[in-house]
Amino acid sequence: MCLFAHIAAGALVGAHAPSPYWAPLLGMGSHVALDIVPHYDFESVNLQLMLGIVMLAIVAAANGLDLSILLGSLFAALPDFENLLWRKGIITDERKVFPGHAGIIPHGRETGPENVLLQVAFSILVVIYLVRRSS
Repeated sequence: MCLFAHIAAGALVGAHAPSPYWAPLLGMGSHVALDIVPHYDFESVNLQLMLGIVMLAIVAAANGLDLSILLGSLFAALPDFENLLWRKGIITDERKVFPGHAGIIPHGRETGPENVLLQVAFSILVVIYLVRRSS
């Protein structure tokens, strides 16, 4: 799943976390759930990072820096930094530790680029929900 979609999902579960202490765990759990679903990832690390930063800024602006939402978002994105290090050649495939990346939990099959439209739609719906929730 693209980084921006992980951030949106983390924001959503963070919004429903019983406390900020649960948000990181729920955010990481959302990463696992989304990685199991068949999906498409951009090959460009720079594009992934740029869109992720934009989504994080939108989520933060939409919620007045709600701690649970921010923690859910950040921890949902965190596992993909392992992929960033791998794509940059800093770590090997064998050094990955996140279950969906290390092969412990099956990773969803690759789909075509049109899948990004579903990820964008999902992310937009999450932002709309969060804006309405905070007003």
